[in-house]
Amino acid sequence: MGTDFSRSDKISEIKKTIRDHKIEFIRFEQGDLHGISRSKLVPVGSFMSYLDNGLNFYGGLLGLDIQSLVPQGTGYAEEVAFADHCTVPDLRTFRVLPWVPNTANIIVDPHWYDGSPAMASPRLLLKKLLNSFDELGYICRMGYEFEFYVLHKETLAPVYTGQPIFVTIRNNFDTAFTYDLMRKMDQAGIRLITQNSEHGPGQQEINLHYMDGIAAADTAFLFRTGIKEIALQHGYIATSMTKPFIDASASGQHFHISLLDKATGKNAFNAPDEPYGLSAVARDFLAGMLKHARAGTLFSAPTVNCYKRYRVNSFAPDTATWGMENRTVGVRLKGSRGESTHLENRLACGGSNPYLLAVSTLAAGLEGILSRPPLPEPVGVVAYGNEALPTLPKRLGESIAAFEEDKSLQELLHPEFVRLVTAVKRHEEALARSRFEDYHLPQFNDRVDAWEWEYYLELL
Repeated sequence: MGTDFSRSDKISEIKKTIRDHKIEFIRFEQGDLHGISRSKLVPVGSFMSYLDNGLNFYGGLLGLDIQSLVPQGTGYAEEVAFADHCTVPDLRTFRVLPWVPNTANIIVDPHWYDGSPAMASPRLLLKKLLNSFDELGYICRMGYEFEFYVLHKETLAPVYTGQPIFVTIRNNFDTAFTYDLMRKMDQAGIRLITQNSEHGPGQQEINLHYMDGIAAADTAFLFRTGIKEIALQHGYIATSMTKPFIDASASGQHFHISLLDKATGKNAFNAPDEPYGLSAVARDFLAGMLKHARAGTLFSAPTVNCYKRYRVNSFAPDTATWGMENRTVGVRLKGSRGESTHLENRLACGGSNPYLLAVSTLAAGLEGILSRPPLPEPVGVVAYGNEALPTLPKRLGESIAAFEEDKSLQELLHPEFVRLVTAVKRHEEALARSRFEDYHLPQFNDRVDAWEWEYYLELL
């Protein structure tokens, strides 16, 4: 937090916000491995005590599956006798929640009781990577796009039918909901830049303005929770489950990244006179993204359901490729150049954890900067059906194996995290294998089963 004076100053600011907004409750909140909010609600009278001393959470929640089953071998459960963490609030994240009466939230980071950070935490892992870029002289600028389905709460039917991308009357299918959502996000300090209907029945897309550093991921995390809460208030379920309907568009979570030079504030990717208009650091970063794309699929496609998105002619990529303004490749170099030069990671599915999407992208890019792998030629044509191009994993087990083999990527993460994430993902794949005899066959990816809805739809 900086000096004691700055901490004291921030606490005074928080106390004033509590008075001005008549705050009665504060939500102490952290994201789990899946990007789902896990929280405790604290009456305002107890707030300062927990702010000073930390608040206990069950430490194993980071190693739970989506439905809170307890996978074995995470290092955060039976191995530590199911011990608690003492969570430390990040004062910079305190916000009033406009969609919940008289309530604010604050994001907390988990620590063991000896004071050491619990490095299986996606947020702490992202902080570690951001610090690595800071030491190299860079600020990470990040932006998120969110696609999600809106369903009627009682029937789970989409709120409209067809494939009405950008159709105005579908953008405005219920302005009481969409305008309420956008206004309350703005009141919470979450800057949205566009809202529109997408290509699936009941599918919407909302894009967030870019931000620098951890604030970008914190804001994306809060947005994901907020849309679900506001949707419920209007009689809907908003789901980021990647592929709820096999015959309709999947949801993605595209991630935009650039680096700023700390010394000058200029875009470090921009180099008009160099190949592709990209600086050497940008080309190395991009080469790292492609080098580690298969391993990174564990984070860009973290669920069994996600692998039903990587389909030919679906506007979702199925190869570890890049190109300039090409919607069929995995990483797109956007047409906006100059100080807006950036890369768009199109590999990420709607079910991705915003923190881990940033972690995997930055770790791959950092490894590229350190090892300088060769950059493949850009793909200038439709990438679908080209057998010469490197393909993505077809199911979760392939991603787990690719991640376990990618030691250079793992070295930039943390052993606690590597152990936990592989244990949880092996558990999730084992659940699917136990339910479906054809899980290992191609036809499994040609349907969406009722179990997938029960397991993923409401919470993601």
